[in-house]
Amino acid sequence: MTGFRYLSYLDPMDFKKYAGVAFAIAFLMAIVLFTGTGRSYISMGTAKIIFMIAGALGLFLNLISFKSGQHSQGFNFFYWAGSIILFAGLTFLLMRWPYGYYIIVTGLVIVGVSFFIPERFISPKQEDSDLLDDMNH
Repeated sequence: MTGFRYLSYLDPMDFKKYAGVAFAIAFLMAIVLFTGTGRSYISMGTAKIIFMIAGALGLFLNLISFKSGQHSQGFNFFYWAGSIILFAGLTFLLMRWPYGYYIIVTGLVIVGVSFFIPERFISPKQEDSDLLDDMNH
């Protein structure tokens, strides 16, 4: 339980920095896996493992800190839910399991739709009287 206590001392923006590094590593491995570039430097099996670990770590760290982003919590939830589904689809595709393409398309649709959902549908509307009270204090 002491390991989780350390997490409370970290700033959520630190999680975003670490997640960015993990996503960059996963992106480089995706280039190796899907284009074949760099196969002389790293084997396909190693690239798959690094892609899955770095991608999962990046998603996990971003999910921990999604409340601290510049967008609303509703937007972040839909965006990251779609991202997780997309990552799962890529994993299915790499492992040659069935339905990988369908899962990828579903994840892409959810991520795409998250950009077009109006703010009023995913965030509770604050009453004007609450805004005035906040300004007076």
